Amino acid sequence: MAESPRAPQGDYYRLRAEWLRYKSQLFDALTGLPALPAVMSDVAALQVASGAVDVIYLDLGRSGGHEMNLGWAAYDEAVREFAELVTSLPETRVLGPGDIVCLHTVRSDRFLIFMRETEQVDLGRGAAARRERVVSALRARIELTEPGSVLRSLRLAAGHARLAGDLGSNPSRAIQQAVTDAVLVSLVEREGIEAVRREELARLIGDGGVRTVFHPVVRLADEEVIGHEALTRPPAGLSFDSVEELFAFAESTEMLLDFERLCRRTAIASAASLPRKGLLFLNASPGAVEDPDWAGPAMESALAGSGLKPADIVIEITERVAISRHDTFQRALRTFKERGYQVAVDDMGAGYSSLQSLANIQPDFLKFDVSLVRDIDRSSIKRSLLDSLRQLAVKIDARVIAEGVERVEEMATLLDLGIELGQGYHFHREEEQ
Repeated sequence: MAESPRAPQGDYYRLRAEWLRYKSQLFDALTGLPALPAVMSDVAALQVASGAVDVIYLDLGRSGGHEMNLGWAAYDEAVREFAELVTSLPETRVLGPGDIVCLHTVRSDRFLIFMRETEQVDLGRGAAARRERVVSALRARIELTEPGSVLRSLRLAAGHARLAGDLGSNPSRAIQQAVTDAVLVSLVEREGIEAVRREELARLIGDGGVRTVFHPVVRLADEEVIGHEALTRPPAGLSFDSVEELFAFAESTEMLLDFERLCRRTAIASAASLPRKGLLFLNASPGAVEDPDWAGPAMESALAGSGLKPADIVIEITERVAISRHDTFQRALRTFKERGYQVAVDDMGAGYSSLQSLANIQPDFLKFDVSLVRDIDRSSIKRSLLDSLRQLAVKIDARVIAEGVERVEEMATLLDLGIELGQGYHFHREEEQ
């Protein structure tokens, strides 16, 4: 009996590569969820079995700018955590055993839930009511996450639609149309919310209605306070769920510079009442660094009135900004340093890296991201990474600040690694003020 011819080895690898490429378009490695094309037949079967399916659309990134502001590593972690919350909804009985959860596309921050019909409800209000139950359940679970969780800073956009009736000869087209309708509902609602938010932001700038809280930066060896980071807090009653969301929205408008000027003036004026002034760390966007108002006589007058001088001010920029901005931005930073200001690069280790940019900026401080510091006493990998970054700081003559120190074991490990300075709940909680 003759052997059947074997496929050439090259064909095997080509077919396997095509299969892996196809699979990568249907299943998301980060969340473990399928993408919409992978569940089309399941959604069609669900609709046929139950008579109607409610489509719930959830969007973490609709407000924009989150990944750029947070760094890709932190944002990826937030997307992964959110996926876990969505897939755990059956535990709350908001979702049933036959409901389907997927991503709109792979590597996406847009989620879809297809909920089978369980009772006769009004065509429009039924899908809207189920959407609100889903969103409320998710927000309740987000509130249970750790205080520093990135999820708390993200605003969830949602839409809804209903898939009912005969799907025709092309069920995929009908499903896609229902998804599009749900996205449009989300967009329409977002436009109305953004109009309200623009009014709130303009009123906030006009009224000067912000306050500043100060988080101390301490020397780990003796817990001596060497300075404070100024953090803006808006008044209660706004439509923003967090101050991070407020700044992200301001960044998408032409009002960001005016808002940052208000925050900067408020922080400097409030610092005058600190019992031990030390250094004042001021967070700054690229536009704020390039803002001529900061280099003008008004700012010099504000500093003089608070008892501070340029050498007491540390301009804090993120690692993302440090590596992505050049020319005008770096010239502005050099001018600040020539005038006596200091510079700190924040969020080191949050997903970006560029030694050349750090060398150009010549920062006075490197602030290591909380993701590197949390549970460092339990992770040899984090200890090795932080030690390598500490050695880098020594080479560029920068002082190191570890952010997010919460436990005495973390502080002891940081001291063993030779980390000089720290911030975190171990030393200060905002509610104590």
